[in-house]
Amino acid sequence: MKHSSIRALAASALLVVASAAAANAQAATQSGVAATAAPAKWAAVPAGTYKLLIQLPEQPLPATLTVKDSSGAPAATFQPEGESSPMPVKATVKGTELIINGTAPKGPFEIVLTRQGEEITGKWAYGGDTGKLTGKEE
Repeated sequence: MKHSSIRALAASALLVVASAAAANAQAATQSGVAATAAPAKWAAVPAGTYKLLIQLPEQPLPATLTVKDSSGAPAATFQPEGESSPMPVKATVKGTELIINGTAPKGPFEIVLTRQGEEITGKWAYGGDTGKLTGKEE
């Protein structure tokens, strides 16, 4: 009787330890998924208006990116705050990236946007400078 009681107690202890380890592994997996959610893919033509806040070395610059459907291809304009009219830009979708290319007074620029839900993040390069940006779809 003593031998079976010890065996039952050991089996119970092992079950408790295994259950705790499984619960900890599940919690770690769930928190890891939430913290590192992958960027979402863009539609082939991500039509919409996007309000961006570009982090320039001097100060943040608000801008508006508008993408429309032009016979199944994206047609886009980019308008930094303070500019009187939007400039045409090239919009290219590559999976999770929306790449915007245009030309401004200092030469060509590129903006690469990614999104997670409604939040947009990205990076820019222009005239030898680079930086980050944030935004959202209107």
